[in-house]
Amino acid sequence: MSKFKVRKTYEEVADYLKEQIISGKYEPGAKLPSLRELGETLGVGQSTVREALSSLKTLGLITMKQGEGTFVTRHDPEEVISAFEALRPATKQEIIELLEVRKIIESGTARLAAERRTKEDLKRIEEALAEMEQALAQGILGDAADWKFHYAVVQASHNRTLSTIMMSISEAIERSLYASRLELYRTNGVPEKLYKEHARIYEAIRAQNSAEAAEVMLYHLRGVEEKMLE
Repeated sequence: MSKFKVRKTYEEVADYLKEQIISGKYEPGAKLPSLRELGETLGVGQSTVREALSSLKTLGLITMKQGEGTFVTRHDPEEVISAFEALRPATKQEIIELLEVRKIIESGTARLAAERRTKEDLKRIEEALAEMEQALAQGILGDAADWKFHYAVVQASHNRTLSTIMMSISEAIERSLYASRLELYRTNGVPEKLYKEHARIYEAIRAQNSAEAAEVMLYHLRGVEEKMLE
């Protein structure tokens, strides 16, 4: 590896590591260097490396074992390239249009979730919220946990048609979450604000306050929309 001449974003670091995997530099089962070693070698901060690895983990290219390190899980060239293509950044207009759809669907979904949620539903939402909190503490985007949270709310509505609709646009939502968080996280305080909004949605559903759940969900999505329009 050669050091980058200029500071790179974590997407570029992820792309660089992807190329290393495709080329066979790291074979399946191979252990990657530590965060510190990768950071020093590539000339970037450990938080940048951590976020790059997080995106690779989301794609299933690597696995992280507590206390052991990070290992490559696969490196078939076509499979890797296809996975990265699926995360093509959404345009701002695409994000806005999708948010319009989500405001209509998810405010009602949150209302139903508050009315119908079970202990198992709450557990799924709690797990997603915990993952978002962990991502926040680590300084990473947490887009995968974000989608997990919203889909857990849909599941809690116990409406199969709504679940089907959300799954049909899941790829677009995941791309928009990734792209919108990249944009929103440029502003100090926004990551913490987004987490608190999700926590409020959870609390309203837990308390079975359907009106509050719908209102807070709509407030959250409107806030993201307004930020993206700035």
